[in-house]
Amino acid sequence: MKKPVILAGILFIADQITKILISVFVAYGSSIKVIPFFDFFNITNIRNTGVAFSFFQGRNFLLSIFTAAILLFFCVWLYKNRNGVAKFQFYAFCLVISGGLGNLADRIFRGAVVDFLDFGINSLRWPSFNVADSCVCIGVSLVIIDMINPVFKRKKV
Repeated sequence: MKKPVILAGILFIADQITKILISVFVAYGSSIKVIPFFDFFNITNIRNTGVAFSFFQGRNFLLSIFTAAILLFFCVWLYKNRNGVAKFQFYAFCLVISGGLGNLADRIFRGAVVDFLDFGINSLRWPSFNVADSCVCIGVSLVIIDMINPVFKRKKV
């Protein structure tokens, strides 16, 4: 049970450090091409007051309350079910929690989520995201895999 929690803490810290570095070294609204001759991956300093794909822009306070409630629910559920949760599932939920905490910290202390990972080809861009977003997406994907494939449920934490 300790390893997934430690991993979640490390990922939270990595998320916050990358956001600080982006905020300090990349001017707001500007981009740095990681591969100069090919516009596929850029570091772009932007802020998002909404959620995925910039839905619900400007609803930072409401989204903060909602995120905090969901995170509290997941933490309480994991604590109450700690002896019955499969290792795979525990890692998945710790990823979701660490990502949620990373973006919640941004909403509270920065007023918006710092996004900076920018992928695409020329004008066809995927919405910018960050380490916390990646943790949430990977964690949710693992929960879905766990629901579909019960093989992972054999090993308890």
